[in-house]
Amino acid sequence: MSITDYLRWAAISTYLLLVVLGIFITQAPTFVNLDDSFLSPSLSFPFGKDRLGRDVFSMFAYGSLATFLFAFPARILTLAISSLIAFFAYSSPFAKRNVLTPLSSVFVSLPSLLLALLVVQVFGSGPIPLFIAILLGDWAQAYETVRAKIEEVSSSGYALVASCFGASKGYVFREHLLPQTFQILRVLLTTGLPSVVMTLAIFGFLGISVGGETFGPGLGEQIAFSKDYAQTAPWSLVFPTLGILGLVITVGGKRS
Repeated sequence: MSITDYLRWAAISTYLLLVVLGIFITQAPTFVNLDDSFLSPSLSFPFGKDRLGRDVFSMFAYGSLATFLFAFPARILTLAISSLIAFFAYSSPFAKRNVLTPLSSVFVSLPSLLLALLVVQVFGSGPIPLFIAILLGDWAQAYETVRAKIEEVSSSGYALVASCFGASKGYVFREHLLPQTFQILRVLLTTGLPSVVMTLAIFGFLGISVGGETFGPGLGEQIAFSKDYAQTAPWSLVFPTLGILGLVITVGGKRS
């Protein structure tokens, strides 16, 4: 391992340790205590408190947890639906040529964040609209990648040889297409999760978040709330920013 790899794993380990400790030793920051407003970092509250007297360490940990618990299933749902559409395109060239290819071209050309904001504007905030927003923003790129992989495998030499020796289309699909598709989906999962995390952080910064009643404010929402008094309590702005960076590094996987 290189020095960069060691530093990366050290950062990930430190981040995960802080999140786990914060979850186990603190309560979810769903209440305020104005008597502790702008409390400086101490042994009892190592990250200090914000303007409403909420423990920044607790908000850091629970905000990270809430973001991951939403981002991971949202990415899984996006990849599952994109894969089903890609398999349908493989089985129906007419639909791929006349419907799916033009449709995906339109969605790829549109900024994913703009699509997400339009969905939230139309359907309002909440878990379901956010799932739809992320799905509409990311499905086309995932679909194009999976479709390209399916076409590559289906036209490869071993698939053509199997067909020449009498293998059915179902056999080629099961033995060749599916294993290769699962490999590319694993890559898409790790490479796409950071963008979902950043999208959720932007939504939180704009005041659109989920899980506030259970986990407290999200990381983006914490940044938006604390930016106006960053000079008075800089820790309330620094730690949610580090939480976003730590989560992006952790879920992003190793880059070759």
